[in-house]
Amino acid sequence: MRSIGKLLTAFLLTTLAEPGRGDFREFHAVSVSPDLRARVTRAAAASLKDFPKLTADNLALSVIDLTHPEKMVRAEYHGDAPFYPASLVKLFFMAAAFHQDHFTPEVERALSEMIRLSDNDAASYLVDVLSETTSGPELDGKALEQFFYRRRSLNRYFASLGYDASVFLKPWSFGPYGREMQILGENKANRNRVSANSVASLLLWIARRHAISPSASEAMLRLLARPLTPPRPDENQITGFFGESLPVGARLWSKEGDTSEVRHDAAYVELFDGQKYVIVILTRGTADDKTLLPGIGRHLLQELQLR
Repeated sequence: MRSIGKLLTAFLLTTLAEPGRGDFREFHAVSVSPDLRARVTRAAAASLKDFPKLTADNLALSVIDLTHPEKMVRAEYHGDAPFYPASLVKLFFMAAAFHQDHFTPEVERALSEMIRLSDNDAASYLVDVLSETTSGPELDGKALEQFFYRRRSLNRYFASLGYDASVFLKPWSFGPYGREMQILGENKANRNRVSANSVASLLLWIARRHAISPSASEAMLRLLARPLTPPRPDENQITGFFGESLPVGARLWSKEGDTSEVRHDAAYVELFDGQKYVIVILTRGTADDKTLLPGIGRHLLQELQLR
């Protein structure tokens, strides 16, 4: 893989001259298409029929048609419903990293491994860098208050862009422990939370080169690229996910998220016939079914390609 260093350097040279964009309120300015909404609803109904263990309240879809930028349209199915994001939260960490100026070699390495390989250690490191916090033993008093305040800087940044999301907790393979358990809260009260629409909004502005700056967006797209033919030897985000449903000739930029509870995918895709879409699929309760996301993807693509 070619280093993203050149793109990061270009970003740093241009970001001060270009206004920050990627505002969630811009997402709401995209027209809702009744026709697209009907297609998305049919795809959801077909998916629920195919996967009876998946209930309607545990499925959310958000689709944006970018084929004609001058007349973009969108549609959703439970698009604003809250879901635990799993590793989709790493999209927000990536955007926050490009908003800040922390591009050391270690940050570059962490960004690449966090997005390409979905590495949780890399994500943990970036959260520390971005929020000026560290994991460790329990805290109390002023020290705990300061830890909470600094870590929540990630939420404050996205709230300033209009996002209703909570994206300040680290993803863990086996934890959390210590102060990370304290900030999670009783009954996981402070757990990360996103919606299909919030994730789609972020991907939309990356795809349109509006996230932070054009050069930052290009660097993010390079990190998100998922070659299909053949996949990279270390690829872990196509088979069993939305990318598996794509036809020959498609191009994919994506990030998956899965735990024992949820199975998600968020993608920008360019099809061989020129169609371009942001597609976000969030599911809950059937995470062990590796046919789920490809199946939902096939229903969506079948509906979207009906002309």
